[in-house]
Amino acid sequence: MIKTLLKFLIAALLIGWLVNSGKLDFSLVKRLISESNNWIYAFILIVLQVNLSSFRWRALLQTKSKNSFPPFKLMKLNWIGQFFNTFLPGAVTGDLIKLVYARDLDRTLPKTFLIMTAFIDRILGLVGLIFLTGIFTIINYNEMIALSPKMKTLLHFNSFLFLGSIAFLVSLFLPAKIQKAIFKIVNIIPFIGSKIAKTLEQVWSIGENKGAVLLGVFISCVLQFGNVSAFWLVTEPFITTKVPVGQLFTFIPIGMISTAIPISPAGLGVGHVVFEKLFNFVNISNGASLFNLFFVLTVSTNLLGVIPYLLSKKHTIKEADEFEEKEA
Repeated sequence: MIKTLLKFLIAALLIGWLVNSGKLDFSLVKRLISESNNWIYAFILIVLQVNLSSFRWRALLQTKSKNSFPPFKLMKLNWIGQFFNTFLPGAVTGDLIKLVYARDLDRTLPKTFLIMTAFIDRILGLVGLIFLTGIFTIINYNEMIALSPKMKTLLHFNSFLFLGSIAFLVSLFLPAKIQKAIFKIVNIIPFIGSKIAKTLEQVWSIGENKGAVLLGVFISCVLQFGNVSAFWLVTEPFITTKVPVGQLFTFIPIGMISTAIPISPAGLGVGHVVFEKLFNFVNISNGASLFNLFFVLTVSTNLLGVIPYLLSKKHTIKEADEFEEKEA
C-alpha cells in the first residue's frame, strides 16, 4: 500500500510541477470537445483497438489449447484489464487482473502458460509499436535530423530498439537443440533455475506456432498504427508547429512506451513529462498538454471496462477459485 501511495504521490508531484511551470494547460480538453469532432473518431479507434487486440491473445491461447475461445468473452476480459490499467501503477498490471477471470477459459492450461500468453501478448504489442517507429525512423531519418539535430540520439535509440525487437522474435523460434542447451545451463542455477526453465518452456511452446506469433505481430502493427493515429487526431488542432504525420511516428511511440513503466497509474505524470521533452525536440512547446488530451480520452474510454467487471460472476481471486471449483 505504501509503495502504491508513493507512486500516486510521484504522479501528483509531476503534474503539479508541470501546471506550476505553465507547461500543462487543461483548457485544451474543453476546447477539443467544443471545437472539434476529432475526439469522437479517436474514441472509436481506441474502442476498436481494445476489441481487436483480443484476437491476438486468442491466437496465443490456441497454441496450446483445442478450445475455441469465444471472441466476445475475450473482448470482455480485455476491457476488464484496460479498466484496471487505469487505476493500478503502470500500464500492464491490469493484464494480471484479467488472468483471474481467464482461468476458466480452459482448465487444462497451466497457470504459467496463461501468464506467459498475457506477457507475450503485451510484448507483441510493444514489438508492433517498435516496428512502426523503426520503419518510420528509416524512412524519415534525414528529414528529422534536418528538422532538429537533437533527434539524432533518439533516432539511433529507435534503431537499437528495432533490432532488439527482431532479436526477441528470433529467440522465440530457436531450434530445439539450442533450447535444450539453454535448459541445461539454466537448470544449473541454484534455487531459481527450475523456475526459469519452466517459464522458458512455456514461452518456447508459444513460439512453436510461428503463424500465431507472426499474426500477433501483424495485428500489433495495425493496432499501434491506429493508436498513434488517435493521438494525432486529438492533438493535431493544437500542434503549434505543423509536423507531417509520418514524422510523428518517429517519436510518439517512444512516449507511449514510457507510460508502461510502473511508476504511476496509466503513466500519469510520467507520460506528460516525457512528451513535453519529445515535442521539444521538434520545437513544439506544449507537449505535456498535447499528451494530456490523449491521456484523458484513453482513461475515459478504459472506464467502460467497469461494465463487464461489475457484470462478472467473480471479483476477487478467492471468488475465481471458488467459481473454478464449482464449474469443475
